[in-house]
Amino acid sequence: MLDCQPAERITPNRKRTMSQTLEIPDALYEQLRKVAEANGMTPVDWIAAHLVAAAPVVPRGEIATPPQTLADLFAGRTGGISSGGTEHLSENGGEKFLDYLQSKRKAGNL
Repeated sequence: MLDCQPAERITPNRKRTMSQTLEIPDALYEQLRKVAEANGMTPVDWIAAHLVAAAPVVPRGEIATPPQTLADLFAGRTGGISSGGTEHLSENGGEKFLDYLQSKRKAGNL
């Protein structure tokens, strides 16, 4: 059973913050506690660290946008890709595509 109850509290610097009570099974909490303790954290800190890593928080009013180009997506990465095959897939690509389009046009599908 998962149950969350909101509660408002005032911190020492007099700011109002929200806290939640999360009820989870004892066995799950015990696993969480052990993993957090092994990493030198509290269960709350461990959850927070993993949530930020899984889904970075976007400040209010800003829109999270994915990379716009492959160059953006692969920025900072190096290496090569091997398909494992022996085919020369990029040879005569333009000619092959043109032949394909001409065959579609002749068939009346273009």
